[in-house]
Amino acid sequence: MDLQMFAKRYLGMTKVFASITGIWPYQNQYQKNIRRALVNSVVIVALICQIGKIVVFLSIRTVVDQIPFLMVAIGSFIKYSNYVLNDNKFKKLFNSVLGDWQEVKTQEEERLMQKYANRGVLFILIYNLNIYFCVTTFLLLPFMPRLMDVWAPLNESRPRIHMYPGYYFTKNDDDYYYLIMLYTTISMLFAMCVFIASDTIMIYMVQHVCGLLSLAGYRFKSSMDGLSSWTDDYKVHERTYKKVCYAIKAHKRAYAFLNEIEDAYTLNLFIQVGFAVLTFTITLLKVASITWSLDTYPYYGFVIVQLVHVFFLTVQGQFVIDLHDSLYLMEYEAYWYNGDIKTQALFVLIIRRNLTPPLLTAGGLIHLNLNSFAEVNCKGMRFVLYCAEIRLNVAVK
Repeated sequence: MDLQMFAKRYLGMTKVFASITGIWPYQNQYQKNIRRALVNSVVIVALICQIGKIVVFLSIRTVVDQIPFLMVAIGSFIKYSNYVLNDNKFKKLFNSVLGDWQEVKTQEEERLMQKYANRGVLFILIYNLNIYFCVTTFLLLPFMPRLMDVWAPLNESRPRIHMYPGYYFTKNDDDYYYLIMLYTTISMLFAMCVFIASDTIMIYMVQHVCGLLSLAGYRFKSSMDGLSSWTDDYKVHERTYKKVCYAIKAHKRAYAFLNEIEDAYTLNLFIQVGFAVLTFTITLLKVASITWSLDTYPYYGFVIVQLVHVFFLTVQGQFVIDLHDSLYLMEYEAYWYNGDIKTQALFVLIIRRNLTPPLLTAGGLIHLNLNSFAEVNCKGMRFVLYCAEIRLNVAVK
């Protein structure tokens, strides 16, 4: 399978958004530089506007209102910078994936790899729909007052609404409302492209690891097929030994590729998870303290989107853990006891190695799995309940 066929079959949407933002590894360098300069300028201006809002109108309310959107802008910048700074590492990852697909395999092994590649495509589609929902929610926000004036008119026109709060260095934002709306639309679309391009690459890479682990498990289990306990033919045992060595090679390849992913994403994931937890907690606090209105409905959608985003960040490591557990069972269920002494020794060593599962972490400090996802939600809910209890006590007094 060549690059064009691989990208078209499994990374079609990812390639489009990665090319727009200039982080597709095989893109022309001149195009990369132009698009990277454009994305960076838009993101930096968005950061300046949002930080300016906090500085000029400094208050607890302003900080709480601004932080969720500020964290999204910072998160976009971090994700994007990680791909720009580690361009060679990501190109190496893609080359490794292509090399794995071009390796000679049996029909069943090819089917296993395709299974997890297609699962990666499905997860990418779900993630994209989540981002589309979020962006659509905010893009429609400026039009809501005008629609409400038509459906439920008041004695006066409803005030104009921006997609997200910010300070645009004007005395009166209404004088430049359409220019501001044009800029916020562009920045929102660029943020969408960055999130989709960066996160979907990681989603596919993790599913590729799962495919490699499944491939190794299949090779371990099939290596002992056709070998009975009374076989004493030296050549048969030697062929079996080579098959087991071939399976170990696939096993080591899966671990090595996971380490490559960890190396490319380690600091990025640590910062991303930290910001995601902070943003989710503050947005949850905001939702718990407000009532439904035209101005506040994006926060409700924002909570759902952030929840899905945190889930996709943490569940990637769970996929690897689950495949590792199934790999362990495949190794144990193989007829390893029918092999000769040196073949049995290989199985003992590899089973012993698998007692320590491979872990995808955020900076080596946070394990990415469903347990971490549950802890994030529990801590967020505890913080909100604690703040609600304080407000209740103050109200009573």
